[in-house]
Amino acid sequence: MNSLYLLLDGLTILFPLLLSFDKKVAFYKTWKHLIYGFLLVGVPFIIWDVVFTSMEVWGFNSDYLTGINLYNLPIEEVLFFVVVPFACTFIYACVKAYFPKLRLTGFNRVFYALLAIYAIAVMLFGFGGYYSMIAGLLAILTIPLLGKLKTNLRFLPLSFIIALVPFFIVNGILTGTGLEEPIVWYNDAENAGIRFFTIPMDDIVYAWTLLAGNIVAYQYFMDKGESKKKKYKRKKKKVN
Repeated sequence: MNSLYLLLDGLTILFPLLLSFDKKVAFYKTWKHLIYGFLLVGVPFIIWDVVFTSMEVWGFNSDYLTGINLYNLPIEEVLFFVVVPFACTFIYACVKAYFPKLRLTGFNRVFYALLAIYAIAVMLFGFGGYYSMIAGLLAILTIPLLGKLKTNLRFLPLSFIIALVPFFIVNGILTGTGLEEPIVWYNDAENAGIRFFTIPMDDIVYAWTLLAGNIVAYQYFMDKGESKKKKYKRKKKKVN
């Protein structure tokens, strides 16, 4: 089925797109803030993807692709960096809207500690492999960087954990679950060599950096927009 990857992209974004008009979440009103994440985070990840594909760290099975390429990447892979962050940022917006009073300080501390341990394990198991070393290191670096930001990101860890459910479904299919061959193949010499079903353990820290980066950009520019509105209202009151 040469459109399977494209179909997965479509299904990934379908329900978040339709549910974006939920009155409580009103995600559609904040779509413009997603653009910054796509540009600031998605573009570097696409460049990373282009490089690793040329190095054969991973690659793609043409049997499941439409044949449309951007550089050496299938168009479906490029769309992945739009639809997956969109869907996961929608989950983040839902958690914020429906559980605003959750106190997550202790939960978040445990999460970041476990994330650091997991990322170190990825690097140790895949020592010397390009994917393991870069993905693990980037995940570790995000932890102190997030702590320095003034943006309130207390819902980020919980949102990521919830997002792992659809992530395992979609990524499982991409890596070969239920298929004769995987849509995306990996050179195991460049990763940790451990899989959860068909998913390389490295993919979890990769997903964390990609999704956290997009959500941070989204929340930062949301806050910036709210700050501008408040300043404008204050100036308007002074004039009146």
